[in-house]
Amino acid sequence: MLKNKIKFDMAWGNPYFLLDILKYVRSHMFLHSIDDMNYGPYDGNPRLIQQTHEVIAKTTGQKYNHIIITNGASGAINLILRRFKAKGGHRVYTTQYGYPSYDSFISRAGLERVRSLLFPFSIDVGLPLYMRLIDSPENPLGTQYTLGSKETDIWDGAYHNQIYTNRKNTIPEHKFFVGSYSKLLGVAGCRIGFIATNDSLAYEDLKIECKAEYTGVSKPSQDMISQILNSLVLDDFMEMGHRDLCYNKEEMAKIEYLFDGQGVNETGMFYAVKADPKATQLLDRVGVGYVILDKDTIRLSMGQHLKTNKEAIKAILKGDGK
Repeated sequence: MLKNKIKFDMAWGNPYFLLDILKYVRSHMFLHSIDDMNYGPYDGNPRLIQQTHEVIAKTTGQKYNHIIITNGASGAINLILRRFKAKGGHRVYTTQYGYPSYDSFISRAGLERVRSLLFPFSIDVGLPLYMRLIDSPENPLGTQYTLGSKETDIWDGAYHNQIYTNRKNTIPEHKFFVGSYSKLLGVAGCRIGFIATNDSLAYEDLKIECKAEYTGVSKPSQDMISQILNSLVLDDFMEMGHRDLCYNKEEMAKIEYLFDGQGVNETGMFYAVKADPKATQLLDRVGVGYVILDKDTIRLSMGQHLKTNKEAIKAILKGDGK
């Protein structure tokens, strides 16, 4: 639908509800010192790297030898894909939909995308020509995976924390774990993500790739994330986030009847449904934004502010004469 007609943006994956919680639990933000506005280390703020080790252990139960701070999870995936291409990689196998920008990431790296997690039988012959990019919990279906390879694969775990899933220990086998502070804390504008790996050679390769980035990772953004983490009791924050997301899901469940009773996902932040023209016309008429996944499937985000989410559902029901 046209942007200027959207009254309720239920399309993109910003977890606005987390910002509301963050404003509640933090009364102020710290300013960054002008005297310290020099370049930071290519692989990230050492303090934030240590905090990220702790965050990963708390949210996944995993431990890694190496972490690189990146320009969001998107920057992390792009770094790995470019390095994979430089090492002779050909194809990237993904889930059916995945993050909407996967197509762009993969094609710009000079690689081919295959929408399947099943590799060709000859995968282990010679240099790795293929890798999986496994988003788990899956965007937008919420599926969690355990398949994968420790030799090649990326686990995009942006939504793998206690806000979005109760299955902490359900993780795919992987070589690289990619995470996002946008999805954990709601501060998408900071553009901070990370890569974690136990492969020392791959880590050194990625540090080289970091130096070739057009833009380094913002030092003030890293400092802000570090300060936020230092001021939060993360378990309590995630519990509040899970509670508010569940509230949005309960509201979204009120319109399941429009989609032949297709249920709201228990895991993740999205409601992906087969939608007939009558349903999408209703959404368009009342100004609800959504993402078109294919010719008959759409995605609605349940990550809006609680008030916005409730008003959107109310408008849909009113538009349908309920």
